[in-house]
Amino acid sequence: MEKIISLLVSMAILMLHLISYAASQPTFDWSGGPKYNHNMVEGKTLAEISERAAHEAYLFRLPVEYKTQDGSMVLQAFPDYGKSKCNLVHEKAWEHEKMVMNTVKEVCDRNYQQVVPYVPDMNLLVPSIPNIR
Repeated sequence: MEKIISLLVSMAILMLHLISYAASQPTFDWSGGPKYNHNMVEGKTLAEISERAAHEAYLFRLPVEYKTQDGSMVLQAFPDYGKSKCNLVHEKAWEHEKMVMNTVKEVCDRNYQQVVPYVPDMNLLVPSIPNIR
């Protein structure tokens, strides 16, 4: 019983640390979106807006740009046509005119299964040996 209580207390302490970290991330009001379709997004962190921009760039196949209200941060995402099983999106972010992120993400919307090469049935190739009594 004491082990269960100590486990629950340690989990609660861990959860408090995670919640305080998430609350400490700065949020901004962003505006922008795909080309010709600008909208307002309230209270999102850079990671959240990056995820949204990657999916929009993949979905619309158009460049996406988001800016904070004060103009201090800019995020651009555009479709990339590299070789991959998933679709690639190139993202760049600037904060106070300094590049803080330059990544290529894979956006997958379906499950891929590995193609198994043809393997002949080995039982047909091995001659059967009769049982000896």
